[in-house]
Amino acid sequence: MLLPPGNVSVEREFSRFAPDNVALNYNRLSRPFSISTKSSLLSMVPSLERAARDLAQAHPEVILFACTSGSFLEGRGKEDELARRIREYTGIPAITTSMAVVAALSALRLKRIYMITPYPDDINDEEVQFLAHYGVEVTGYDSFRCEVTELTAAVSSAAVAELARKHRREITQCDGLFISCTQLLTMDQIEPIESELDRSVVTSNQATLLAALKFLGVRTQGLRAGRLFELPAEEKVAAVTHATGVS
Repeated sequence: MLLPPGNVSVEREFSRFAPDNVALNYNRLSRPFSISTKSSLLSMVPSLERAARDLAQAHPEVILFACTSGSFLEGRGKEDELARRIREYTGIPAITTSMAVVAALSALRLKRIYMITPYPDDINDEEVQFLAHYGVEVTGYDSFRCEVTELTAAVSSAAVAELARKHRREITQCDGLFISCTQLLTMDQIEPIESELDRSVVTSNQATLLAALKFLGVRTQGLRAGRLFELPAEEKVAAVTHATGVS
């Protein structure tokens, strides 16, 4: 995994939900400031080559660019561009969180969703456009509107679940719920939210981990990460392949 420098949540969630037979290796991109702005998030891109080449020395089977907003802010239709560059730099297959999310929503057939994020509204509006480009309508959203990534890390997964409950009516009128940002703790709340609201939930970390495990051919049933992980393997593989171009 390639992470933003201040991201402390991916390692916590992946170490809990990844099966024991999967090795997880991490490297961090460079970013001068942790403010939640488009320019700050895109400032990680110049460090991509160095970080990817360094991580490649661990000989991973697949590299994940584990940042949602950082992989959709370059513009519509460019959400796989960072993965393409990683493949070019290293010769190793790569997947971005943005495209993993698209694959997850496709696998669950979620076309109309409610969205929860930690982002300021200008980033939220960009994300609405990104999802619309892939045929997913965001019927509404709410956000913690964190101005720096440290504040996102301080949001508990229980607070995320509570915000979802606050929007129970809007969510139950949609196909499901999408919770964005790899820095936002969510995965231990997926099953409770799905049970309580009777709607499928996709989160950035859940979708990213699923994309990796499906690429590796690892069984995901029983990992307790929501309906997405319980789908038949062929459905998940088809969605990941279609969304990312990785086969």
